Amino acid sequence: AGDQIADIDLAVGDDEQVVAVEHRILGDLPATASVPLPPAATPQFDGQTTVIDWDSPQTVVSFAQAGLPMSDPDYFAAFVLDHILGGGGFSSRLMDEIREKRGLTYGVGTGLANQVLGETWQGGMATANDKTAEAVALVREVVGKIREGVTDKELADAKTYLTGEYPLRFDGNGKIAGILTGMQLMGMPRDYVNTRNQKIEAVTAEKGRFSKAERRKTGIAVGGAAGLIAA
Repeated sequence: AGDQIADIDLAVGDDEQVVAVEHRILGDLPATASVPLPPAATPQFDGQTTVIDWDSPQTVVSFAQAGLPMSDPDYFAAFVLDHILGGGGFSSRLMDEIREKRGLTYGVGTGLANQVLGETWQGGMATANDKTAEAVALVREVVGKIREGVTDKELADAKTYLTGEYPLRFDGNGKIAGILTGMQLMGMPRDYVNTRNQKIEAVTAEKGRFSKAERRKTGIAVGGAAGLIAA
């Protein structure tokens, strides 16, 4: 596989010593994999709540729905929407409704999980057993309302944060190498780091929603609160 090494993007420059080490470590690898990857996963969520019973003073709540591949035209709209919904920490709607207003959890968060063999949107929180039903109902309520759209201020604040924090990820060779490796693994274009913020800025209030959300059901798994969930 020596010839293929030349195609590997180096995050630490073209130092001759680094290239020599790469050839020494990777030069004997076969040009192609001997075992094919498994087929891509297709998550199935029925929109119901699943209760897993165990003895615990708190309940762990996990929720998810099918996600979007990064190649989907709606991906960056979904990315911005997720930040507003649950990915933005204390500025997110879920955190505001469930922690700040009602004190039902120390923290609730969401994120788009894009992997080589599939993608999901997922989130989670922990809450007291006797507050689980209320907290789960709020998750469903807030997720349902976000599908109606976002405000201009929410959109502007999300864009400012998401575009402003991105350059801060490139503050060391190790981090840069990790980012470039992830880009190659996911088949992303080489100019992604230069176009990513432009795509976020292009999201409008009309696009700032899961355009396919109506066809996606959110499944919820609850552990530690059997008998307390009627949803």
